[in-house]
Amino acid sequence: MHNWKITTTIAFILAGSMAGPLAQTSTAQEVEGTDLEELKEILQVQARQIQAQARLLEQQQRELQLQKRWLDQLTGQTETVDQRPPRPQPDKAPTVRKEGRSDQQEASATPATKSGGEDVATKPPETSRSPQEITVIADVGGVLTPQGQLTIEPTLAASHTSSNRFFFQGVEFVDAVLIGVIEATETSRNYVSGQLGFRYGVTDRLDLSAKVPLIYRDDRVESTIVSEQNENDGNSTTLQDLTGKGVGDIEFGFQYQINNGRDNWPYFIANVRAKSTTGTGPFDVSRDENGLETELATGSGFWSLEPSLTMIYQTDPAVFFTNFGYVWNFGRDINFRSGETFIGHINPGDSITGSLGVGFALNETLSMSFGYQHNYVFGTRTEINGRLTDSRDFQVGSLLLGMSMGLGNRTGLSMNVGVGVTDDSPDVEFTLRMPFSVMLFD
Repeated sequence: MHNWKITTTIAFILAGSMAGPLAQTSTAQEVEGTDLEELKEILQVQARQIQAQARLLEQQQRELQLQKRWLDQLTGQTETVDQRPPRPQPDKAPTVRKEGRSDQQEASATPATKSGGEDVATKPPETSRSPQEITVIADVGGVLTPQGQLTIEPTLAASHTSSNRFFFQGVEFVDAVLIGVIEATETSRNYVSGQLGFRYGVTDRLDLSAKVPLIYRDDRVESTIVSEQNENDGNSTTLQDLTGKGVGDIEFGFQYQINNGRDNWPYFIANVRAKSTTGTGPFDVSRDENGLETELATGSGFWSLEPSLTMIYQTDPAVFFTNFGYVWNFGRDINFRSGETFIGHINPGDSITGSLGVGFALNETLSMSFGYQHNYVFGTRTEINGRLTDSRDFQVGSLLLGMSMGLGNRTGLSMNVGVGVTDDSPDVEFTLRMPFSVMLFD
């Protein structure tokens, strides 16, 4: 009996000693289960936050791509405005590129240039300002091409010029009595040119450019002379209808961005352009037995050099631009004889050129510009039979309207219309450009 009590007591002690650890283990498992649930909830919250940040990053990347497309259009000028100034590209809206900046940095710093996705009313820091593409000054200054990029720019240009002139040579006794010769001339001139332009960025500040034109011309001149000496009741009418087609004068040159546009300064771009004599000159065309032209020239027949300076100033959402230049035409000996007339040396008149205007973005892909262009052309000095004669000076002024649209990452479309406001200006000029760019070197 005594032994049974001892055995029972020992059994209870052992059971109690084993129950302690088992209870502690159960409590630890409950606590551990609770911590795991909390960790799972925290991880789920963090995963949702990461997904939201990823979506935000994706959206920002899309915006950067839109802005880069805008810049690419500028450089492909899609003129303007030039990525770095464009050549102000992007068919040109182009923007000025800063040295040491990546394409992504430049895209994020460019305000609504032509195909960007940034609000046009947002003003970037002064150190990262980049001008928009100006479509009306595509030929001289504005948008510079990024280093290693080649921009190919097919262009279609057309113009129409008409004039009606009345001349009287004789004596006027009273307002209604004229004795002499009266000549009335009606002229209609049409010009169409398909051009292929090239621009290559040697550095972010230096561009090389070239343009090869194919030209078609059609002139119709009808002259009526009224004189008592003429037969057919004193009326004599002549009609001259001529055409000309072929390669025009090839142009080449370079553009250099002088400053970086910081501290609220405008961008200054120096331009130099030379024009060759690859086209058929006015003294190289075929003529009849009387020495009259039977076709029209497709070139000037004289070399010329045109330095100019472009200034671009951006104040969001507008971009102001101006360009001033001088054209030197180099004279040469023609040594042309027609009947008893001998033409020796000809020195074509130089000209002073200028343009100014403003461009602004309508939305992320569309921009417009308005401007005015004026050329003052000095008279030509010609040596005829040993004597020098000078023609009159004349002026050519046109109102300009430009439009540009981004079509993709590296393609743009721009249109310019010019309306003549002086007697010697074409009635209307139309230019359509579709530039696209390829990166040759990174």
